[in-house]
Amino acid sequence: MSIHFRVALCASLAATTVGALGCGADEESSFEVSSGGASGGAGQSGSAGAGAGASGSAGAGASGSAGAGASGSAGAGASGSAGASGSAGAGASGSAGAGAGGSAGAGAGGSAGASGSAGAGGSGGAGASGSAGAAGKTFVPDPLPAVGDEPDAPCSAAMSGDHYQFLDDVCKAKKTPSVQDRDRACPIDDASPTITRKDGSVVTYAPEGAPITWDTTSLAGIVPAGMRITLILVRRVGGVPHYRYLSNGTHAEAFQPWSESKFMAVANAAGTLRQKSAYKVGLTAKVGATPLGDLVTSIANYDGDPYSSNGLARWLHDVGGRAKANDLLHTWLGRPASETFGGNYGAAAPALGYTLVAPSGASITIDPDTTTGPANHFSTWTAAEFLKRLVHHRENAATRLPDIQWEDLRVLFFGAEGSAKYGPWGGLTADTTIYAQQYDMAYLEKRSHGQWLTLSKLGFGNSEFTTTSYACYPQLDDAGAPVAGWGRELVISTQMATGGTGSGLALERSRDRVIAKAYRAILIRVMDGTL
Repeated sequence: MSIHFRVALCASLAATTVGALGCGADEESSFEVSSGGASGGAGQSGSAGAGAGASGSAGAGASGSAGAGASGSAGAGASGSAGASGSAGAGASGSAGAGAGGSAGAGAGGSAGASGSAGAGGSGGAGASGSAGAAGKTFVPDPLPAVGDEPDAPCSAAMSGDHYQFLDDVCKAKKTPSVQDRDRACPIDDASPTITRKDGSVVTYAPEGAPITWDTTSLAGIVPAGMRITLILVRRVGGVPHYRYLSNGTHAEAFQPWSESKFMAVANAAGTLRQKSAYKVGLTAKVGATPLGDLVTSIANYDGDPYSSNGLARWLHDVGGRAKANDLLHTWLGRPASETFGGNYGAAAPALGYTLVAPSGASITIDPDTTTGPANHFSTWTAAEFLKRLVHHRENAATRLPDIQWEDLRVLFFGAEGSAKYGPWGGLTADTTIYAQQYDMAYLEKRSHGQWLTLSKLGFGNSEFTTTSYACYPQLDDAGAPVAGWGRELVISTQMATGGTGSGLALERSRDRVIAKAYRAILIRVMDGTL
């Protein structure tokens, strides 16, 4: 049972930075009181991927998992061997990288079976050829399911109270994967960065560092009027991510992102802690007896236990530094001076103190930055690119967030490891939005052997809905190897301040549904190769 309260504060100050509470940078004040902890399947770092008998670990210091059936350890930077009985294609998962923090290497390996490529352009449509499975048999994925255009009908909870079916998941529809591996890179594999789409047009994805080319036409007729959107589609070719950027032409339009920006505040704080402690203290630390990872989870799930999400986010800005946070947008992301970041969230910081102690016993006391900071004001492009770079920290060393380590990102994504309070699904997996799950999740669970993942962070204020999400939806064969061309990986960031019907709360509920329907339309077309 959950009770979730949201109060918009200082609504008229949305573009300013004033007041003892820092109103104007993010005036949303939200908290959720929930009973019952999250539960999920065990998933230790360095654990084997789905499939019985997998025992291969990554090389020294790394923690990437071995693919199903694999038993050989992967050396640093080398891809794992094929599974026992030769069932996995070349490049089985578990390549070890030399990433900071002893991270696993880029990209779970892909299968390269004799007939491993998907049908035309890897569109993943029904009947596309599969990878070579156990004993040389050809694996043919199940056809894509028929997914309707309309999101689920509202439950009774969605028609009462002041919360929303898809932003707040009041119908309790959100799913978690059956398998957790805090170090697993998205296990997808693609033969080429160039694909033929469902309509016969050819598009090419580009690696990190290449000039960004925007497709501003393909989303026409798919997303509603009034939606600002950035969609980054990912293909992994030889374990290397390649990207394609889509929008409706609004990707550079800046706005107040509300609480959506909190994941960025957490990441900035992690970098500051590492920098000031000679890399000995990060998000794995505790403040007092409380793991920082539990505070990150509380920011995402709004449980208010015992501190508000907004107060915690302000505290993390105190730790990370507001000028430094703002500078990230310009020096790291290359965004214009008109975009800013570093404002507070409409609540006082909790009295946690600023001495943090790592599991090793190393400690640091931070001199807090208690300034107001510039208002949070940036685009969907900025939010999507920020999250993309965090998720692909190991794969793209040149664009890593300065100073942050992979073990910090594991906490941001999943919460405190071994959390007695929240279980395995904390951090950004605990955000309440279900926009990125507007597909047949039972199908995605089955085809991925439970190795899919969604991360997200919502924002809401003045009837404006914002969210940034990451999704990994692989297709694995019977041996647990990726089926070439069938996996899907994406980052999506949206903002919507108009649309829907009615007035007041009815209008907001309608807008929430319009957004969910747009995500569903996008996911259907990503899965079937239209986009």
